[in-house]
Amino acid sequence: MAVARTGALLAVLWLLLPALLAGAAELEKNEPLVMRIIFEDCLGYVRAGRTPFGGLPTGPATAEAIRGLPLRMPDRERAVQLLSPRYVASWGEDENGRHCYVGSDFAAGQVGAPGLLGVPAKGFLGRVTARAAAEGMTEAGVADGFSPLATSYWSEPGTGAESGPARPVRFTLLATTAPDARGIAEAGLILMAGPPGRR
Repeated sequence: MAVARTGALLAVLWLLLPALLAGAAELEKNEPLVMRIIFEDCLGYVRAGRTPFGGLPTGPATAEAIRGLPLRMPDRERAVQLLSPRYVASWGEDENGRHCYVGSDFAAGQVGAPGLLGVPAKGFLGRVTARAAAEGMTEAGVADGFSPLATSYWSEPGTGAESGPARPVRFTLLATTAPDARGIAEAGLILMAGPPGRR
């Protein structure tokens, strides 16, 4: 199962490669929004089934953005544009549990769609770790810095189960741009999954 997760992550990284190499337009710094998306929208959906992204601007995702989503994501055809054409969000449930995904639509980014998920890269992963611990996600594999070259993950304590209702809720973050001259990087890949009803 760990091999399958690694393969899925590598597939996502391959999809991200063009944008990681191309860079991005100036980002708007908005760490509170990023934290809300992770810990209120995605975690609230995975644990409690609350519909995510309420009150945030959404619209239909483009066919190209939907094609860029991992094939194994449930309900991917119902993905939405989130905040601006630059971001696509997907959430759903299958026999393995619930998932919540927010990612950059790099074609939109390359034509100037605004980047709204900028965070100060310095110390960001530490701040996420503190918030995750407060939510009961006390296991982590955290990179040395927030960049497109290293993923970080946080998880509820391990249960020994890799699938089914006993597995822990877990999320992964990856920067989708390198820090700019201001030290701002884009938190443009958020992926959370797990069984409903935990905690």
